[in-house]
Amino acid sequence: MSNENEKCIHFLKEKYAIDISMYDSLFLEKGIRVRMEASACKTIDDYLLQLNNIPKESSELMDQLSNSYSEFFRNSLTFAYLEQIVLPMLVRQKVKNNEKEIRIWSAACASGQEAYSIAILFDELIESTKTNVTCRIFATDVRPDELANAQNGVYQLASLGNVTLRRIQTYFTKRAETYTIVSQLSNYIDFSIFDLLLEQGSCPPASIYGNFDLVFCSNLLFYYRDEYRRRILGKVSNCLTEGGYVITGEVERDILKENNFREVFINSAIFQKR
Repeated sequence: MSNENEKCIHFLKEKYAIDISMYDSLFLEKGIRVRMEASACKTIDDYLLQLNNIPKESSELMDQLSNSYSEFFRNSLTFAYLEQIVLPMLVRQKVKNNEKEIRIWSAACASGQEAYSIAILFDELIESTKTNVTCRIFATDVRPDELANAQNGVYQLASLGNVTLRRIQTYFTKRAETYTIVSQLSNYIDFSIFDLLLEQGSCPPASIYGNFDLVFCSNLLFYYRDEYRRRILGKVSNCLTEGGYVITGEVERDILKENNFREVFINSAIFQKR
């Protein structure tokens, strides 16, 4: 770990009781550098003075590190596999086993685009197959402001770039310059606060017992050090059904492979526990 990182970690812990030691070293270094440049600080000591004299700067740094960017249908190949193979197969299995519900966890859901993308796929599948299988999506995040945005389900047109025109017309209501998710989709989703980094608790309390067929843990793991990645994946493993799937980000595929998961389809970022 760089000297800059160590100084910043120590200062924030002592001054504000904020712990940033869980972040991956390179990611943390980049985040600190961004805030140093924004604050016109040339050295880490200058930046520590900034943190000391302007308490708001610690919040700015944490916002920089939270990196809650999300988008609809992120990683088109992953969603194509989900739409054409994985979700139809899960529905067939539920029907065969006389089970009524598919359970999905969108961990670190940010402002909800991932959860709503899943809901769109499932709603289309149910419409085409006319099955009575239902779906519950548990969408969690550690930030209340992000969850509030997700529950509101209001988005700018610029954020709908991966959504087809037909889906926009079906699942969004245009109001002035914004697009609001229709209640038909919201009904699939339970939004709640959950901290993946805490040692206690394997799954969202709202889900009661986990037992998820799919867990989305996308574009999250690479922000953290190895021990925290293992903690997150341990939680995910503990709450999966037998044969359940874990969805990750494109750049995180090697992390899953190193932690005893196998990729189900090549380059899909869709995994099962070995």
